[in-house]
Amino acid sequence: MVDQRTRELRQSEQHLREHYRELRQSQERLREAKDNAEAANRAKTAFLTNMSHEVRTPLNSILGYAQLLLRGGNNIKDPDSKLQSIIDSGAHLLGMMNELLDLARVESGKLAINSEPLDLPSFLQSLVAEFEIRARQSGLRFDFSIDPSIPQCIEADPLRLRQIIYNLVGNAFKFTSAGTVSLKVATSDSRLRLEVSDTGRGIAEADLPYLFKPFYQGSNHDQSTEGVGLGLYIADKIVKLLGGEIHVNSVLGKGSKFSVELPVKLAPLPAAPSVDGRIIGYEGASRSILVVDDDRSNRDVIKQFLVEVGFAVEEADSGNAALGLIRSRHFDGVISDIRMTGKDGNALCRDVRSDEKLAKVAMIASSASVYDGDRRDAESAGFDDFLPKPVKERDLFRILEQHLRLQWIVKREPRDDSDAMGAAQTADSAQRLPVNGRSLPVEKLRELLTLAGEGNVVALRDKLRELSEKNSDCTGFAKQLVELRLPIVSNSLKYSLSRR
Repeated sequence: MVDQRTRELRQSEQHLREHYRELRQSQERLREAKDNAEAANRAKTAFLTNMSHEVRTPLNSILGYAQLLLRGGNNIKDPDSKLQSIIDSGAHLLGMMNELLDLARVESGKLAINSEPLDLPSFLQSLVAEFEIRARQSGLRFDFSIDPSIPQCIEADPLRLRQIIYNLVGNAFKFTSAGTVSLKVATSDSRLRLEVSDTGRGIAEADLPYLFKPFYQGSNHDQSTEGVGLGLYIADKIVKLLGGEIHVNSVLGKGSKFSVELPVKLAPLPAAPSVDGRIIGYEGASRSILVVDDDRSNRDVIKQFLVEVGFAVEEADSGNAALGLIRSRHFDGVISDIRMTGKDGNALCRDVRSDEKLAKVAMIASSASVYDGDRRDAESAGFDDFLPKPVKERDLFRILEQHLRLQWIVKREPRDDSDAMGAAQTADSAQRLPVNGRSLPVEKLRELLTLAGEGNVVALRDKLRELSEKNSDCTGFAKQLVELRLPIVSNSLKYSLSRR
């Protein structure tokens, strides 16, 4: 009897211990959930605070300069620079929206990779020219080195590769107040190696494990620093999606180094762009376009682009109104918003495609929604192409050229006394540079490329004249460059740099 009672007591004690252990585990899970919720709430608050700052800063430029320009008058100095500031601020806002869209795609596993043949040296030099301008504006030095053995052309997604480099170099500029930001590019064992380093604030060791998490702001972050904490997270995800790796080494107060390795696949060189200059019209008979959108401003933007180059343009503010016009008049093409009240763009396109008489009308979808599902829906409805908003002139003209089989009339850069670079040259001018030009120091070639990229013709000619006077071996090189148009000057310099 006593033994049985003893066994029962021991069993009860064991049950109590198990219950106590489960209770402690539940408490730990609750505490962990509470900590995670509080951390998420803090991250959300920090994100909203940063987003407010990031949105309001460019909006201040956009709205402020727009009001000044709307007032007009002769007291507004340098209106072109103010217009450029509005464009730059709008591009900054668009970049943030794209980051948020990419975040959603990353979280849902739907971030798309669209590989194509990419002229790697030219691609890198176009980025370097921008970084050098930013370095000068920030009072920093930007160093760029490229392995001469890198392939001329690889299979890559230029958008995603640009995102990786922009995010890493952008962060380096952001956290460097003095000194140098550098980008090194090399290839080894079928791997593309990117290395971005700086002499900035560095990263605290405690921050390193969280560096690639969304919305994370390290202990070296302050309110004057731009960004919402998504760049490194998205860069890390893109690198991994491409089958690569990203690593970071940093010493607080001394700087940081980010290293990226990506698999590389060789590809043939892409075809040269079909348009070199500003489009002012097209050959042949007048073409008519119907622009459909329930927002008048959106219609007007596209209409102005089209009217400027000679299209006859009609407008419709709804799918039903557009369908009536399409059935009563001839249109070579229709550019329609997708999301409209009543009959939306997809329903409009299905109606058009169901009418055999309208089979030859080119249907182009245009929308601010750029999710892959929306594009697939537009394609399923019968649209021939997709034009994302904000509308870019080059995208609009490229799509029209393809679907209306247009031959553009292009205005080349004008020649005048301040621009002696208007002589027509063949596309292979870059490969016929004097050998002396290739012997110039890399920093001199980059300086010339930056001036050409900025369109600063006067400063470029002065620099060429200075080179010619200081070094007689450069005279032929300088004279040849002076006789080229700016786009060819840039290509020539890029070619020389890519072979260094």
